[in-house]
Amino acid sequence: MRKRSKYRPRQVLQNPLDFVLSGLKPVRDLSNVYLDVQLRNRQALEQVRTGHATRQDIDLLIGAFNIAEALAIQGLGRDWIAEINAAQNDLLELARKGVARDMRFTMNAQQWESLRLVLDLHEEQLANATAYDIEKAHDFVLAVIRKGKARAIVETQKETT
Repeated sequence: MRKRSKYRPRQVLQNPLDFVLSGLKPVRDLSNVYLDVQLRNRQALEQVRTGHATRQDIDLLIGAFNIAEALAIQGLGRDWIAEINAAQNDLLELARKGVARDMRFTMNAQQWESLRLVLDLHEEQLANATAYDIEKAHDFVLAVIRKGKARAIVETQKETT
């Protein structure tokens, strides 16, 4: 009996030129995607502000801030990296306190200002970024996570034998 081949043909693009050109369009021109991302991010921040946030809201904000940092490193808002890092530290502190309090996430006024500033910056970055820039930023974030350089909200204890 012969071994089954692992060969699978690639999907053929119907219009390769449109595929390439869509990556060069600014995200703000993709109105449905742009508006959806803005609304989800703002709603998550509002849930945190009012004290009704869930883990999904915190995860959404963490993802948005990671993409904001990656875009800043790529050159979209490079002069805001210090503010982004400060907001990420505030969000990490907020998330750790929330996990310790049975998933009750509350923040103080300084954290609110920091998170709101970076979310405004993230929206401006999205308005000026292309789809290709967002893909590169996403790949950068995944690479950082794979390398183990990302900070975990809940530290796992290593067993010593």
